[in-house]
Amino acid sequence: MFLFGRYVVFAPGPPERDPDTGCPETGPSSLTAIMIDATDRIGAISRADVLARLDEYVAASREDEMVIGFEARPVGEEIDDPLLMVCHPGDPEKASEWTQNPRRIRQRLEERFRQPLEALFRDLLGREEAPTSPLMESVQSVAVSFLGREEYVDIPKRLVLVSDLMQHSEYLSFFRQPVEYDAFARSHGADALGTDLGGTTVDILFVQREAHRRLRSTRGLAEFWGRWIEDQGGMVRSVVSIDGMN
Repeated sequence: MFLFGRYVVFAPGPPERDPDTGCPETGPSSLTAIMIDATDRIGAISRADVLARLDEYVAASREDEMVIGFEARPVGEEIDDPLLMVCHPGDPEKASEWTQNPRRIRQRLEERFRQPLEALFRDLLGREEAPTSPLMESVQSVAVSFLGREEYVDIPKRLVLVSDLMQHSEYLSFFRQPVEYDAFARSHGADALGTDLGGTTVDILFVQREAHRRLRSTRGLAEFWGRWIEDQGGMVRSVVSIDGMN
């Protein structure tokens, strides 16, 4: 007589997730902060290009990656909380029928991740102009509030900056001062605007403006920002010019 044993292998179930953000209770696997500078008007052509490129970032995000949406705020308006913070729920095509729910993941991917991000981006790109463009202050606030958090030290972090890079605030204004990094680095403004971008890669979606004509070249503007970001411990991975003149 032969005795056959039955073996049942229990695969681990899906992680517990925060009901508001959809992130695992253990924390995200990576972090992407998207900051949109709409302190100056962005025209229809540029807006369409920006939306298409941001959609590519969202489509390329991976399971448990946290995507956070911010806007550059006028001076005096601190960035305390992101406008939106959501985690990628996973690929429904790769989800197990036995231990996961592909249909639920697909629904969450559309309704709790892609659609809210797309709505936020469209809203921000249609905002009214502001009297100042405190870009560095806004990056500083995002870095202090999120990128520099202790719980995110060991995960990949990325900042996507949608901007014309025309800093305009009390400490530095490219409408009043030349784009000269060495002079800025020795100024009080450099100390006031310093922050910690350690371990953060930065992608810049560069919005072109008529205001850039007063500069000798936009290359110098991009180089200025690249040096500032590096001095804060970050690394510029790419600078992409957005279609259209604003």
